[in-house]
Amino acid sequence: MKVNKLQITSFKFQVVGLLWLLCNLQSVICNSQSITNSPYSRFALGDLQYSGFVNNIPMGGIYNALQNDTTAPFFINTSNPASHASIKLTAFDLGVKSNTVKLESGDKKFTSNQTALSYMALAFPVAKFWGASFGLLPYSSVGYKIYEKKVQDSVGTVNYSYEGQGGINQVYFGNGLKIKNFSAGLNASYLFGDLVYFSRDSFPRSSNFLNTKFSQTTRVSDVYLSYGVQYRKNLKNDWSLTLGATGSANSNINIKKSTFVATYKNDFGVEVLKDTVINTVDVKDVIAIPSALGAGFVIRKGDKWLLGFDYTMQNWSEFNYFGQQGLLKNSQKIAVGAQYIPNKNAGTKEPYGKKMFYRMGFRYADSYLVLNNTPLTDYAITFGAGFPLRKIKIGEVYSQSVINVGFEIGQRGTVANNLIREQYVNAFVSFSLNDRWFIKRKYD
Repeated sequence: MKVNKLQITSFKFQVVGLLWLLCNLQSVICNSQSITNSPYSRFALGDLQYSGFVNNIPMGGIYNALQNDTTAPFFINTSNPASHASIKLTAFDLGVKSNTVKLESGDKKFTSNQTALSYMALAFPVAKFWGASFGLLPYSSVGYKIYEKKVQDSVGTVNYSYEGQGGINQVYFGNGLKIKNFSAGLNASYLFGDLVYFSRDSFPRSSNFLNTKFSQTTRVSDVYLSYGVQYRKNLKNDWSLTLGATGSANSNINIKKSTFVATYKNDFGVEVLKDTVINTVDVKDVIAIPSALGAGFVIRKGDKWLLGFDYTMQNWSEFNYFGQQGLLKNSQKIAVGAQYIPNKNAGTKEPYGKKMFYRMGFRYADSYLVLNNTPLTDYAITFGAGFPLRKIKIGEVYSQSVINVGFEIGQRGTVANNLIREQYVNAFVSFSLNDRWFIKRKYD
């Protein structure tokens, strides 16, 4: 038995190239601009970012029972690690998100756009019953700028400004194991990142009062665990039913907090510090991320039809940090989604549209925020498509990569009770690549 040196060299090149790509993309994602522009991101840990990918975001974001089909293309479902066990080829997924949001409060309106690299992940089969995945995902994002001017008796004009930026990222490693129709999995994530908040009170027309500025940086750095299970049952006439559940326990996450508060005056546009009120650096503390539970089902008709439903909830009423206890309540979300593929195995002479993935869905969420005695809701319609590339035969299986696009059109908040309504359009593009890696082939 001889080893094909060329193929071993190719294997090593793939591994080295992958590690180089991960290191460089990690730097790009972690240092990219915030993908959020929302005043509501100043609360809790910021805007929580959905960990799904562009293959399931257009289906309302369902994930609890979403599992790979028996043939290529194979997709990554990081939200339920039990699904890792169903992957049969190495899959690499890279996604980009563009967020356009229109903010409205009273007679004031503001529109902004943010585009950034969103995520990357790799999944691969370890054995027939075992699959693994790792990658880099956003966990939360903070991004807002609020300016307000008030005229107060005996004080005059007061300018208030509030800004926030940064976010929390997660590097995860997940494993899924399968025994007959039952799968179970675990994701271990390392959370890291900075949440940075600024505020200022200034008196532009008075020299009798000192201006005040405040800044606080919260540095997150700890491990977070989530888990999932799935059960698939084949029914009659090529129908199948998959049940899934996910969860995470209440987790204490270590942080380091730095706070600076000072008074100052503006002398001809130059900021002159007067007194330092607070200056603390890297004070250790703990944030408790509340427990979460989710469940759902997916019904399939072969590889043509897919219909799914999800329900998730998280116990945010116990969260207490930055003095926000009482502003938060338990959140819950429902999502429904569908996918249709006219003919997954259509030949090259048939219309390309027969091979495409058509996806649509809807989601509705009661968010964790209660402001001015008003609960905030978030809802969106979702849709998208997958554009499969040419199939390539690898041994006894076929490999097929896909370009996925997805859209969310939704609204969060309200203009009632002096709040802000956000109307947003999120656009996503991803490249899902399938191949067979990490195998040293041999020949006689």
